[in-house]
Amino acid sequence: MFRYTSVQTRSEFKKGKRKTKTQRVVIKNNSGYKMVTLRNKGTKKIKKRLNAKEIACIKRCEFIPRLFKDCEKCLK
Repeated sequence: MFRYTSVQTRSEFKKGKRKTKTQRVVIKNNSGYKMVTLRNKGTKKIKKRLNAKEIACIKRCEFIPRLFKDCEKCLK
């Protein structure tokens, strides 16, 4: 049974306002998802399934450039 969880959180302060961005990857067995959450005044979330190629790369501990690029496009 393969399980993987990764969470990265970044915060910015601009003009006295706080902006928090959380990127999360969760894999259980052979299925998983990636999710991006933006918190400003409200909360915006986008969640997408990982494809087989992305899961295989994560299992091999390889870096995947622009993994969250398609999620961030939907939030803007």
